Amino acid sequence: MAGPRTTVEAQAFYRMYHSYADIPDPWDRLRWCRYGLDLLQKEVAAMVGMEEWLYPDLESGAFHRSFTPELADKLAALYGIPVEDILDDYTLFLHRGGGDFLRRYREAKGWNRQQLADHAKVSRTSIRCLESGQKTISQKCFCHLVENLGSDFPSMLRM
Repeated sequence: MAGPRTTVEAQAFYRMYHSYADIPDPWDRLRWCRYGLDLLQKEVAAMVGMEEWLYPDLESGAFHRSFTPELADKLAALYGIPVEDILDDYTLFLHRGGGDFLRRYREAKGWNRQQLADHAKVSRTSIRCLESGQKTISQKCFCHLVENLGSDFPSMLRM
């Protein structure tokens, strides 16, 4: 676990979390994996082909815009973990296709667009635009969907 470049910060982090399974937050899982490989943030950024200044955002939890599906897949492969482990619900929703996932959710429920719109408390036109990708699903919109559709909506993401 401890390499030649292990910092006091890494040692404190390992004392806080005794195992990977204890880590609740995706950004801390990224840090755990990086420390385990004895890599610096700039080295990870270079290895996955991202701007060096963006990687610290990933480990701080402020990563939604910079965390593309391709980047998530590269990091998961580098760290040898499932991609679901390093994504929060919103980012996993985007990784699963956003509007395409919304359509699959609707179809799994046996609903038409109007029924989904009624449950989500949005217009049918909004559902059509979200499913077709004409409208981007913001984090605020995602939270609205989760609030109105219930816990089975984000839990389906993790299946």
